[in-house]
Amino acid sequence: MVGAMAIRTARDRQVPRVTGETRSVLRGELDNVGLPTLLTILEMERRSGMLIVQRGRQFGRLWVRQGRVIRARVEGRRGTGAEPVYQMLAWADGQFELWQACVDGDDEVDACTTLLLMEAARRADERRGEGASPSVTDGAW
Repeated sequence: MVGAMAIRTARDRQVPRVTGETRSVLRGELDNVGLPTLLTILEMERRSGMLIVQRGRQFGRLWVRQGRVIRARVEGRRGTGAEPVYQMLAWADGQFELWQACVDGDDEVDACTTLLLMEAARRADERRGEGASPSVTDGAW
């Protein structure tokens, strides 16, 4: 599922790449183990790899190095930096699979897990305060 491929962007930034031996080490359902819990465990254990998250037809990837999310993407959606992380943190259901591997590349997110979780919670509170249904916006956190 995950290949070791290096890609350079036009600005010559190193996009994260997965190197060395890869193997699936954990998989499950987000309604049993939420993404905030998974990211907290990865941070505490200082693990590296790629976390693949799927919710219906939505598909996202989180590249994690030494417990920090360094890149995130949600297919079919625009957004770089921490924005795709916030989108995925709003998913209350779906499946995940963690692939253990060495992850190289630039840190595009530039935020610790605690900061990401606090901002995601603030955004969820803000949506609730506006009267938006969590299922309408992206899911409940």
